[in-house]
Amino acid sequence: MLQRIKHAVGEDNLPFEQLDDRFDAIYAASTRGELEAVVADLPAPAAPVPVRPTVAHPAPRSSFSLIGDLEVGGEVSVEGDLKAVSIVGDMTIDLSNAIIPGDVTITVNSIIGDTTVIVPDGVRASLECNSIVGERKVLLSEARAGAPIIRIVGFSVLGDVRLYSLSRVPEGLFRRIWKRLTR
Repeated sequence: MLQRIKHAVGEDNLPFEQLDDRFDAIYAASTRGELEAVVADLPAPAAPVPVRPTVAHPAPRSSFSLIGDLEVGGEVSVEGDLKAVSIVGDMTIDLSNAIIPGDVTITVNSIIGDTTVIVPDGVRASLECNSIVGERKVLLSEARAGAPIIRIVGFSVLGDVRLYSLSRVPEGLFRRIWKRLTR
């Protein structure tokens, strides 16, 4: 009842000056009928608009870049294995917000450029690729039992290969990646 009165005032269906009288009538009412009489002349609030559930976009199964950076991420659903190839340019695969229903293998091959893969906290992940000239870095959070396994396989000829859980991404790197993915 109180919400209906507040709504009516907000929608200009009840003058503000009548607000105290309505509240007094509600508190003085001793039956349900008396309560309903207090708001009988007010329009019923509109039914709430149903919220449609959102769904994630399917992650691209195959990505290729000849010259330039390759970036995959956002609100995606990973349903099956992924492949990404970059000839000249950095590669970023950010699955930190992804829906990952089962085990996934991500094949990443890079000739010249860094490769960074970011996975959600709690998943089990492994980096099974090497860099001929460059660092190989793995920083993962604690995995949950029964969580999906994400295997990163492939190679990099000239560039770093990095695998991070979201909470373990170095501060500066995360900001750079976030700026690139949100522009």
